[in-house]
Amino acid sequence: MNMDWSIRYGDLRKLVKQFGVYEDARRGKGSERLWIRGLPDGGMLSIPVTCHGTGDMVGVGLVKAIRRRLLLTEKDGVRDEEFYGGKQK
Repeated sequence: MNMDWSIRYGDLRKLVKQFGVYEDARRGKGSERLWIRGLPDGGMLSIPVTCHGTGDMVGVGLVKAIRRRLLLTEKDGVRDEEFYGGKQK
């Protein structure tokens, strides 16, 4: 069961940081910032994330896409509770 929800950009950035994800604003285009996750095997995954301000909300669809693209889903071994740090909706 997936329990993703909308979350503020700055809060989401803090959550993904614990999984080795970092933001490279220079590689984004316009209001996009590139989020990059290095993998233990030396590979890298990335996804562009729109940011107009750290207080803006990131919709549930983009949260799900970020988790899928960066291999941060339950299927990939990251429980929802672990991803959200035990925080409830």
